[in-house]
Amino acid sequence: MQAVTKLKNIATRSQSTIGGAALLLVITFGVSAVLGFFRSRLLYAQFFACCAKDLDVYNAAFRIPDMLFNLLVSGALTSSFIPIFSNYIHQKKIKEARELASSLFSLLLLVFIAITIVVFIFAKPISQLITPGFDDSQIQLLTNATRVLLLAQIFFLASNFLTGIIQTHEIFLVPALAPMLYNLSIIVSIIFLAPTLGIQGVIIGATIGALLHFLIQLPVAIKLGFKPRWSPNLNAPGIKKVLGLMLPRSMSLGLGEIESTVVMFWATTLSSGSLSLFRLALQLVYLPSRIFGVSLGQASLPTLSKLIGENNFEKFKQTITNTLLQTIFLALPISVICLVNRIPIVRLAYGSKEFPWSATLDTAQTMAFLVPTIFAQAIIQIINRAFYALHDTKTPLYIALVSLIATMISTTYIAKYTNLGLIGLSLSISLGSVIQLLGLMVLFQLLYKGLDLARIIINSAKLLLASVVMGFSVWGAMRSLDIYILDTTKTINVLFVFAGSSVLGLALYLLLLILVKSPETNWLLDKIKKHRFIA
Repeated sequence: MQAVTKLKNIATRSQSTIGGAALLLVITFGVSAVLGFFRSRLLYAQFFACCAKDLDVYNAAFRIPDMLFNLLVSGALTSSFIPIFSNYIHQKKIKEARELASSLFSLLLLVFIAITIVVFIFAKPISQLITPGFDDSQIQLLTNATRVLLLAQIFFLASNFLTGIIQTHEIFLVPALAPMLYNLSIIVSIIFLAPTLGIQGVIIGATIGALLHFLIQLPVAIKLGFKPRWSPNLNAPGIKKVLGLMLPRSMSLGLGEIESTVVMFWATTLSSGSLSLFRLALQLVYLPSRIFGVSLGQASLPTLSKLIGENNFEKFKQTITNTLLQTIFLALPISVICLVNRIPIVRLAYGSKEFPWSATLDTAQTMAFLVPTIFAQAIIQIINRAFYALHDTKTPLYIALVSLIATMISTTYIAKYTNLGLIGLSLSISLGSVIQLLGLMVLFQLLYKGLDLARIIINSAKLLLASVVMGFSVWGAMRSLDIYILDTTKTINVLFVFAGSSVLGLALYLLLLILVKSPETNWLLDKIKKHRFIA
């Protein structure tokens, strides 16, 4: 009984600092990422050599369901619900907070189910529209898979709503464990269902995983006072303000979804398997930004919202500047390692015997041109949440529109008038990310003067210089280990090459920053010294 009580206490323990919450999320995201790569390795080993067309269908099947989820749920939670719900909680307006949560949940569920029914009916013509390169059998399989995954998104809607409520109370452990269950469910389905049901078995596994994603969070949300009930009340406290803030954010996410759909549209016109390889490269480059940018972003939003609610703008400015520099401190060296060690990374993540060497090279080459998005997306996660804490969802929308236009123009031109293939698609994605980053930074400073620019410029210059030096050391170590010491035809030796060169480079990176007295290094060393991974 004591063990159960202790487990409940750990699950509902709040994190009192952004650093502590972020480090907890980094650890759990890292574990989830390992499961994700293992999932992809099994999936591609099972299907790439024999059934590349089915694998392309699997990757395309998430496009429409994910689009609906991001438009309706992500926009409501990250930009509008969490800041307002957080204000109610910190002002001790518990009744209003619960009424807001119940009403918004009911309204989102009502709208989502209505749209889902329409998409379910017209799934086939929609599939034909967004995947022009698929044949008739692929379109039929895509139609069926899309319909099943629409059910999964209903579970994700409920689950992510619970995530927002739980994280507002500065509890991060259980929401971070939910993706692990999702990945485990897919892994189990690949092993046990795929041999008999094919790619449809994996789709079923993803749907079960979405249900588990919801169920693990429900007890914690109920303990915090949220009990899902049907009460779609437009006059509930704060609901109109949430909906008003939600619209620009949803439109901004919609632009991102259009961008992803356009890229997929052109990827399906390339050879079979190209879409799947592109998704692999994206998975690799988005992982670091998700681990560091999203971790710090999720951890910082409740705190930033609280500071704005307390009218403490100076502390808000200091917090966002510190968080940005900590993100740059983490994202720069990871970007360099991903660029230099791209082939070992692809081999370790996906290089099973059933995954051809040519596919490894194509994925690594695609990944190289996507590397700028690692740094850009990590910073974008932080700046966006700073805007949301200020209840400004329109400015990120305008910047996202400019980024989308740039990406669409470059993607269409490259696809129609060049032979760059996946490299061209990667360049377009990177261009859009960099434009979005620069636009957000400039406007945030012009509108709110919310950054300590002098400190950011000086400290970033130190971090950049140390990253460049580190890059050359990683390359030299990698080449030396590969050519003179280890036989890299064996996977274990590839791991040693990657780990050895990366550890050497990171050690040099930290040493250089210690010598120039970088505050970000002191922040990391302080966390390690005090063991404050959960603080």
